Amino acid sequence: MPYYRPMPNLMPGTPLRRSERHLVSQIFNGLTRLNEEKGEVEGDLAHRWEQHSEREWHFHLRPRVRWHDGRELSLDDIASTLERLRTQPLFSHLAGVRRLSPRCVAVLLSEPDPWLPRLLADPAALILPADRDARPGFASLPVGTGPYRVAINDAHRLSLQAFDDYFGHRALLDQVDIWMVPKLGDQLELDVQGACDLTVEINPRPALEQTEMSLEAGVYFLLCDNRSPAMRDDAVRQWLAQALTPLAIMQQTAPAARQFWVAAAGLLPRWHHSRPQTPSPAPNLPTLRLAYYEQHPEYRLIAEAIAQCLAPHGICVECRTCSYQDWECGEGEADLWLGTVNFSCDIDYAVPAWLLGTPLLRRSLEPALPLQAWLQGWRRGEEQASSLSSQVVRRHWMLPLFHNWLRLKGPGQVEDFRLNSMGWFDFKSVWLRPADI
Repeated sequence: MPYYRPMPNLMPGTPLRRSERHLVSQIFNGLTRLNEEKGEVEGDLAHRWEQHSEREWHFHLRPRVRWHDGRELSLDDIASTLERLRTQPLFSHLAGVRRLSPRCVAVLLSEPDPWLPRLLADPAALILPADRDARPGFASLPVGTGPYRVAINDAHRLSLQAFDDYFGHRALLDQVDIWMVPKLGDQLELDVQGACDLTVEINPRPALEQTEMSLEAGVYFLLCDNRSPAMRDDAVRQWLAQALTPLAIMQQTAPAARQFWVAAAGLLPRWHHSRPQTPSPAPNLPTLRLAYYEQHPEYRLIAEAIAQCLAPHGICVECRTCSYQDWECGEGEADLWLGTVNFSCDIDYAVPAWLLGTPLLRRSLEPALPLQAWLQGWRRGEEQASSLSSQVVRRHWMLPLFHNWLRLKGPGQVEDFRLNSMGWFDFKSVWLRPADI
């Protein structure tokens, strides 16, 4: 598969972009996992679990699970992973791990959380070796327990090889190679049609081709930063929502760039939380600082369109690029943050987890919005995904822009080739039908 950028960080629990979130699911395992086709939480490293009390859950582990280097998974690996997660808002209520037997652990909580089995299926909660910090280059050449191991990961190629000792069904594809082709990103900036498709190739490449498309459960958005004095003004945010409507921005972009965008009125295509705004005078805002992360070719096009929308009102847009890690952590000074998010199929978990757990949102929205209180209310069942999203959007802290059509192309002889919520496909389930059958 050709891809437009390298992926040097494949470390769960750190800031990961959409593609990396998919890839770590092929390399690592959690105690539980999400079955996207069924929308259910299933056993992974744990084959069974039960709630012992409001604040204690027991997880029964599979025997003889091995890391890619041959070492056997230990309870220390699980305990150290969960301990590391406690610094993150979603996992801050993890009080500890207690060994009950060689194949059973108790996870202790400081407050009840019926979402715990799903929380432990989050990409952030994939289990890592306890000695990961002592392994040089672990982020780019990680060792997991999943169906694929990382054989090569450099500026030119990411090569995954099937792990023969995987505790589940052995992957049907022996090897998956992702080749870094920077010109793909350049082509998108030049509005070359189809440059953003994820394309799968085999050699020799057959003439027949199959394409899957799906409107993403996600959105491109602008986030107003409460740390900016200008953004604390309700009138300023309301005017920006009026001036930077999805259609206004789309009209300033070339047809080839916007052909797969759908104007958004909420975080999901079926949600309509944005409301028409009554025209109001432009604020006295000579400069607007817009931040977005590097190596995303569409962002420059969107930023230019935003600048064109605001220029007639005397507002100059100052663009600031940063690393993805700095973007997700909200490091830096900006009035607006441009980004995108894709949600898994279980929206009741995925949307609140993102809104209430992402460091950028925590830093940008608190104390203007009571995110910590909402998080505790969500755990108690008092807050729901749609209502949380509505409150953020209708107060104009977040401006939804577009939903994107995800596209996946591949040769006709690839079977069980299904587009997932991250715009990729499950490597281990795909197989090649012989050309002469």
